[in-house]
Amino acid sequence: MLRYNHGMVEKKWQERWALESSSARPHACAVLVPLADESLGLENARLMVLADFFSRTMGAAPTTISLLNCRESWLADAEELGLKAREAQPQQAFTWAVVPRDYVQAHRGLLQAREFFLCGRLLDDGADSLPELIDDFGADALRVYFLYMGPWERDYRFRWQGLVSAYRFVERCWRLAQHLGGSSAAECAADLQSDVQNRLRQGKPHTALAAVMGYIKHKEKLTAGEARVLATLLQPWTPHLSAELLELVASV
Repeated sequence: MLRYNHGMVEKKWQERWALESSSARPHACAVLVPLADESLGLENARLMVLADFFSRTMGAAPTTISLLNCRESWLADAEELGLKAREAQPQQAFTWAVVPRDYVQAHRGLLQAREFFLCGRLLDDGADSLPELIDDFGADALRVYFLYMGPWERDYRFRWQGLVSAYRFVERCWRLAQHLGGSSAAECAADLQSDVQNRLRQGKPHTALAAVMGYIKHKEKLTAGEARVLATLLQPWTPHLSAELLELVASV
């Protein structure tokens, strides 16, 4: 059974995506927390991922995210998380913006958006740096961890157990897709798709992901159709893994 090499897969797709050009105006923005050091930090990484997630699930194709309070060196970190980003331009208007709850007043009048997602804070007590976490667990596992925490309005503390569980979930999705077989499960996959979409419409990315986890919990293998649905559904959470799985299924 092939082990999932997240480093190789994520680098492969980041290089491909870097070659893609888009002239579309960014419609999503993330307000980042100002930091004294040069590192992006887990809280800002979470804010970026949330903005990218909303962009992918609210009827828009994956696109560039604008970042307020961004340092140039942080744009490379955004790329490693599976999203394209640029610094926000003055007086630019957006469709929606992700804003840390404690920084709303600081940007009132400076940020124009039709809809705001006010996020709680993430305390990264004892966590390794972002590059180290991505090296060890992969960007997709980190994205799953951020999005599975619970409602984005709440405050959270970094928990190693949660990140390890997210990593195991990514690994399990990969392993299930390595030996496709069994009878058609189109109806069940369609029910899963409907369930996930309904939960996303309710603004619950964590319960939508829980539906996927519940679906594969007792699976020993997937049909090609199931793998295709799974990869498509998981794109907002695991863009690198999903791209790899869709390429794999296309050859079956």
